[in-house]
Amino acid sequence: MKKVLFSLLTVVSLVAGGTLSYAAKNTNDNFTVRFRENTLVVTSTQMEEARIYSMQGKLLQKEKGNFAEFELDRGSYRLFAKVNGDTVTRRIELR
Repeated sequence: MKKVLFSLLTVVSLVAGGTLSYAAKNTNDNFTVRFRENTLVVTSTQMEEARIYSMQGKLLQKEKGNFAEFELDRGSYRLFAKVNGDTVTRRIELR
């Protein structure tokens, strides 16, 4: 009984470890959002496109590639970026 339980625990540990390593590999750790004066700079080696929307849902600007710059005024915005096949969203507020 102990051998079966130990074997089952080993298999579960290996499966969980494989799942965690897959999740770690697919994170968007290299996705960065920075400010330079009134410009929002978005970069990622795996980014396909970035879009900035007003809080009312109006598309303000769309950039393709792994580097995007958005000149923004004070207010709140929504940033959508397609990175590694996933859509990453951020709320941006300039005061």
